[in-house]
Amino acid sequence: MKISISLLKILVALLPSLTLIFFLHYYFPNTGLGRIMALPLIFVINTTLITIGIAIAHRLNQPLITAMLMLILLSTLIITILIYPQEYGPSVIIQLWSKMNMWH
Repeated sequence: MKISISLLKILVALLPSLTLIFFLHYYFPNTGLGRIMALPLIFVINTTLITIGIAIAHRLNQPLITAMLMLILLSTLIITILIYPQEYGPSVIIQLWSKMNMWH
C-alpha cells in the first residue's frame, strides 16, 4: 500500500511536466528526431528528481516539505523547457523569452 501511495505521489508530481510537454509539442512541433531522445531523458530526470524529493520529504517538517516540493516542481518545469529540442530556428527558451518581452 505504501508503494502505491508513493507511486501516486510521483505521478501527480509529474502532471505539470506532462502538461508542459503537451503545450510545447503543440506550439513547437518542429523537433525532428531530437524528440525521440529528449522525451525519455526528460521523464527520467524529472522522475528521479521527484522520487529523491519524496524519499527525503518524510524526514522534514511541513514548511520545508512544501518549499522543497515547490522547488522540485519548478525545477522539473525548467528542465523540461531547457531539454525540449527544436530542429531549426532559435531554441524554445529563446523563443519563449522573446515572446515574453513582446508583451511589455
